[in-house]
Amino acid sequence: MMKGLSIIFGVIIIILILVFGFVFFEPFLTESEEVITVINKERWVGEKGRYFIFTEKEVFLNQNDYYHNKENADALYPLFKEEVTYKVKVVGYYIPFIPRFRNIINIIEKKDTNIPLQ
Repeated sequence: MMKGLSIIFGVIIIILILVFGFVFFEPFLTESEEVITVINKERWVGEKGRYFIFTEKEVFLNQNDYYHNKENADALYPLFKEEVTYKVKVVGYYIPFIPRFRNIINIIEKKDTNIPLQ
């Protein structure tokens, strides 16, 4: 009985260490640069400082996050314009079936759009 209980307790401790370790190291493991074209942007009404940026391929989150060392969501949101292409730094994983969005950390550059000549 005690052996089974100690094994369960040990497994729970290991799972907690892995989960909190991932949360702590996520910015270092998942940081990447993406080129996105903004289709739409929305302000999350329920919480201040939480915004959604919609692109052709996925939805990005723009929110302040202690673990991502980000406190500029309110300053970044007005810089995004619809139908404009940006190179951004993002952190996290995008999982389409559950509400897990990558967080936009910063805008690296604004790309000029090329209009084809007719």
